[in-house]
Amino acid sequence: MSNPDERTSALFTPSDLLRNAIDIHIHSAPDIFERNVTAESAAVEASEAGMAAIVVKSHSTDTAARALTASRVTGFPVFGGVALNYPVGGINHHAVIETARQGGKIVWMPTIGARHFRKLAHGAPMLASVIPPDEPGLTVLSGDKLTPAALRVLEAVATADLALASGHLAPEETIVLFEAAREFGIERLIVTHPHVSFVEMSLNHMKYLAGLGAYIELIDEESIADRAEVIRSVGVSHCLISTDGGKVSEPTPVRRLQRTLEGFANEGFSSEDIHHMAGEVPRYLLGLGSRPEARQIAVATADEGVPSERA
Repeated sequence: MSNPDERTSALFTPSDLLRNAIDIHIHSAPDIFERNVTAESAAVEASEAGMAAIVVKSHSTDTAARALTASRVTGFPVFGGVALNYPVGGINHHAVIETARQGGKIVWMPTIGARHFRKLAHGAPMLASVIPPDEPGLTVLSGDKLTPAALRVLEAVATADLALASGHLAPEETIVLFEAAREFGIERLIVTHPHVSFVEMSLNHMKYLAGLGAYIELIDEESIADRAEVIRSVGVSHCLISTDGGKVSEPTPVRRLQRTLEGFANEGFSSEDIHHMAGEVPRYLLGLGSRPEARQIAVATADEGVPSERA
């Protein structure tokens, strides 16, 4: 296995678009999959590029402690959190409490453990390879109501004032969960890469969730043109740019972020719009700043009603 810290050493000229950006979705080594960065090497490269912070994520373990260690070693802000998959007890409020105690910032609902993901996992064969074969998959719903476990998670997220991300839940699960989250007073909501094939969320769902105050995460998957169309449909104000970086088959996260931001610039988005989506929004989601001002009129509001696909 190659050393992730050696992969950031090739010549690289950062773009001004990276300045003060924050990538809230990086997978780092050690991990259950081979990764092309450690938390420390990702932090060093982000710092050298003029970024403001990064967030490291794992499908299998809480990353708050490794993030704190990386921050202390590099002097650059690194944050973590926990994804509520089987290795941490599933939809488990104790895992939320512990990540908050260690400085975690984001709670992701089940990703590779989600029941919905199991149905669409053929679209992500690497992730599918570690699905527990004897488990039915995790869901936040019992019928059309949230489970007691999901409600306890919401209470814990609200108490700790963390950001809540949808993970790989089904669109209808995310709607019910985020509607309840708002009732709990949770305002920092992330719809995790809804445009990818193994989440399969419609634009109507995205618009409805944006109307609830959630941010639609666009990662470095699918074409720039397709992602640009999502942003134009949902509205710049409601979108978040990150990478889901760390794959060994791809450039390092900072380089993927630069490729993405330059792609959006080529699609006609202004540097101000790009900074909003890649800098101001993630800063707010990490609790490091106030909610950004809207850059345009919202495309949809919750008052317009729940998308018919939910039925």
